[in-house]
Amino acid sequence: MQLRIFFKTYPETSRCPSCGKIGTIRRSRAKNLFESSIKFTRVANLFKCRECGWRGILKKYMVNKYSFITLAFYIILTVSVAYVIRQVLLKNFGS
Repeated sequence: MQLRIFFKTYPETSRCPSCGKIGTIRRSRAKNLFESSIKFTRVANLFKCRECGWRGILKKYMVNKYSFITLAFYIILTVSVAYVIRQVLLKNFGS
């Protein structure tokens, strides 16, 4: 079982969304304030295709169905541990 919620993607080796060629995507610099703000959040990067000239935003991380299962597991585990600790503290130091 993978215990990661976010999985890193590698857009440089994926297909171009416009022309569909593999390995032609390269990182691009921000050209305006909107693109600079996207780069600042570090959730996505700007890319450009060397073949067709497509320019756009691709995510650095992705989630899949196992991410939600893992997140639910972590939430249940945290709530369970908090409940056990609360019960132990109430039993030993409670009024």
